[in-house]
Order: sequence, then C-alpha cells, then structure tokens
Amino acid sequence: MSTTTPTPTRTTATGLAYRVQGAPDGVPVVALHGTPGSRFSGTPGRDVLHALGLRVVSYDRPGYGESPGSEARPVRDLAADVVAVLDAAGIEGPVGVFAGSGGTGAALALAALHPERVAALTLVWPLAPRGADEGSPGMGEREWLRDMDEQQRMLHALALQDPVFLRDQLEVGLGQHAGAEGIVTDMVQVQEPWGLDPADVRCPVDLWWGVDSQVSPAGHATWLADRLTGATVTRHEQHEHRWHVRRLVDVFVRLGEQVGARPRSAEELAAVTAGAMDTDGCGGGSLGGCACGAGGCGS
Repeated sequence: MSTTTPTPTRTTATGLAYRVQGAPDGVPVVALHGTPGSRFSGTPGRDVLHALGLRVVSYDRPGYGESPGSEARPVRDLAADVVAVLDAAGIEGPVGVFAGSGGTGAALALAALHPERVAALTLVWPLAPRGADEGSPGMGEREWLRDMDEQQRMLHALALQDPVFLRDQLEVGLGQHAGAEGIVTDMVQVQEPWGLDPADVRCPVDLWWGVDSQVSPAGHATWLADRLTGATVTRHEQHEHRWHVRRLVDVFVRLGEQVGARPRSAEELAAVTAGAMDTDGCGGGSLGGCACGAGGCGS
C-alpha cells in the first residue's frame, strides 16, 4: 500500500503562501489572482504551463487562502509582496507578470517601481484606481462606477464605510475560508490613491477585457490603456462559450511569446491545449484553467 505525501505549503518570511508549477526549467511568470481567488486559481493547469515552457509562481494575496490578512495599504506598497514571493522562489531576473481584476494594482506597482523585475505584463479584466492625489491619478467617482452593477457598487461603498461588517457578512455568505478579509481589503485599496502612476510602466503590456462585464467595467480597461504606453488591447465577449478555459490558454500563450518561452512542438502543444478545453469546471484537474477572480466562472 502506498501513500501520497501532500506537498508542503511554501511561504515567504512574512507568511505569504505560494506555489510553483509548470516546466522546472521554464521561463518564470508570476500570477496574481483576482478578487476573490487563491494561488490555485487564475492560471491554466500544470500540463498546459509545462507545454508552454513556463514556470509559474502564484501566491495567496494577503487575506486569501493561507496568507495572513493585512490592513489596507497604498497599492504601491503591494509591490513588496510580489518581490518577496519571487525572492523566496529563487527568481532574480525579469519575469512575465499576469494579473486578474483585484491583482491589477500589485502588478502595476511591481512594473512601475521595479522595472528590472518585469519583462512583460498581462492584465485581464483590470480595475483602475478610483482615488487620486498628486502624482497618483485615478478615475472620477462617476466614471469609476459607470456600468458597474448595483451589487458591486454596494459592496465597494460598504467596504469604505464599515469594512468589519462587510467582512463578517461575506464570511456568512461565502464561508469562513473564502477570503472575505482579502476581498474587503482589495475593495478598500482600489478606491484609495495608489501612490503610483500607471504611465510609469514601460514594459510591454497586454490588456484583455470583457465588453459585457459589470464587475470590472470596460471603462476601467480603457482608462488604463490610455495611460499604458503601447498597450495591446484585446476585447472579447465575457460570456463567450468557455472563456475561462479557452481564452485563458490564449492569454498565457501570448505572455509566453512576450517573455521568450520555448513551448513544446506545435503538435504536443495543440494536444494538451485541446485537453484543457475539454475539461469541465473551474480549474478541472491537471489540464483545466480558470479565470476565477478575474471576472470569470459565472461572474
């Protein structure tokens, strides 16, 4: 009789839980999950990543999964979390960066403040800053809320007015381990001045957004695209069939090209990608992908 030993959780010195998957000798990519999410969501599965020649590091952002929560911070300070994860994983050189929705701020902070660590940046259903101050631009309140559904408007307002009450209510509705603390922190941070200007990002940027999203409205993507020099913008129908699997593979294929990854042969890559698209559910097994927390999976 054989038993399988669970893979121990890897953590940084500050307790951020992370994992590494894909090709051991692949080009490094760090993936920042959205709101909600965890280190297990927001990327294609390990076989697809291996076929693409990518070594992907993902982590539970503060307040999610096994990472401790923290008080809301200026978004610029979130770059330190990403650097800590990369250092803990032994990755020193420039990496590809993927971020969905609530992970947008940390990804932009890393690219703006640590350009030597970022080779290319991919944003999916991004959220733009709402608050603004000198040197830290943001969308106006009316513009920021435009096309956002009533539930999202209510949640963001409550996050500012009574974050403890909102956290408790989310735990009741979503469960104790659903990352309620992280959700609330994300909602507060995105509405305060970020302490950085997206225009300071100089690396290649791919920006993907859904034209029918009421969670991460198109206006946010447009505002960011206008400030990100040379950004490549890809629009899609959010409710297009099986977006969370099929398009997410496309996103990582393009990111791999940007960072110079060497995928397997075209035949092998086509086979493993086809397998991923045939997998049902969110993050199904070794092949499935999921954009949970980036506006996908029923959002």
